Amino acid sequence: MIKDILPIGSIIRVKGKDLMICSYFKKDALYNGERYDYACCMYPTGVGPNTILVNKEKIEKVIFIGFQDERFAKLKEELE
Repeated sequence: MIKDILPIGSIIRVKGKDLMICSYFKKDALYNGERYDYACCMYPTGVGPNTILVNKEKIEKVIFIGFQDERFAKLKEELE
């Protein structure tokens, strides 16, 4: 499904703003019901009242790649 998924904790830049990936495959329940690749929070302030939903093609730059262990490798394998 997704071979290039970024791990939780990765820092990305979208529309000039730095975001931290907090979760995967969330739906926008308030507006269009569309599924997004990542749910993010602002970096460095962290989780606040708003979650920013992002699809991978909108990522301008990967600033930092989060922690990866055997559990992440298993998740990535299952998604492929």
